[in-house]
Amino acid sequence: MEGKKVIVTGASRGIGVFIARELASCGADLLLVARSEPELVRLADELRTPANTVAVAAVDLAGTRAAEQVVAAAEAELGRVDVLVNNAAVEPQRRFVTLDPDEIERVLRVDLITPIELSRRLLPGMLQRGYGRIVNISSLAGRTGFPFTEAYAASKDGLIAFSRVLRNDHRAAGVSSSAVVLGAVKETGIGQRTLDETGLKGNTAFMVGPEKVAKAVVRAIEKDKDGAEIVVMRGPGRLIKALMDLFPGFGSTMNRVSGAEELMGKVADLREAQHVAALGKGWT
Repeated sequence: MEGKKVIVTGASRGIGVFIARELASCGADLLLVARSEPELVRLADELRTPANTVAVAAVDLAGTRAAEQVVAAAEAELGRVDVLVNNAAVEPQRRFVTLDPDEIERVLRVDLITPIELSRRLLPGMLQRGYGRIVNISSLAGRTGFPFTEAYAASKDGLIAFSRVLRNDHRAAGVSSSAVVLGAVKETGIGQRTLDETGLKGNTAFMVGPEKVAKAVVRAIEKDKDGAEIVVMRGPGRLIKALMDLFPGFGSTMNRVSGAEELMGKVADLREAQHVAALGKGWT
């Protein structure tokens, strides 16, 4: 990783912070991308040393020109891009029928379309240099039929398929892609943030630490031997995912038995109440 030029999206909070820290500790030069510039600047100040470059780009990845803006910032700050880590994600956690088209489009753009567009824009340079890694942070939600996550699940499943085909098409030329498929992550990430914000209690027995996710990202970049999909979850994660791939009904059964269906129903109702309250106060 030393000297590699890396873009990390969604770097202002959550799992992205841990990924950025791990990459910086390995000697990578970074462009940290997210909407919130103050958080990015604080992290960059933490990670920057005389031996490495850590730059920031405050970009809303839901914008139609987001990929263009990120690539321009990378060219200006890093010169080239060896590695792209598509980590940013949004999930409204409301019932699908309550979402308007703009809200659905925002999820698809941040979670799938912009990662694909970033990859497309960076791919020619990677192929020309004979080296590149694209790591897409995906989720088991894309395979388990996790409750009330239609748009998010579609995006995360799409990232897995995109990673697989991109890897097959370009690995012989030195450019590879992997999907890091996450279960629940403790201490940070969407799942933990949901529990903290709503005050609800969920089963944390199968949660993994964010440090394990960060190390899986580095392994995907450096080793590139674990295939197109790296499953990061406690227990026999690969076996569980394989069962869900073969028997799609297993996911809904697991959701019901684990209590995820009931929990996410409560989350969806709370989020909808918060959304309605915000609209009533004129917030956007």
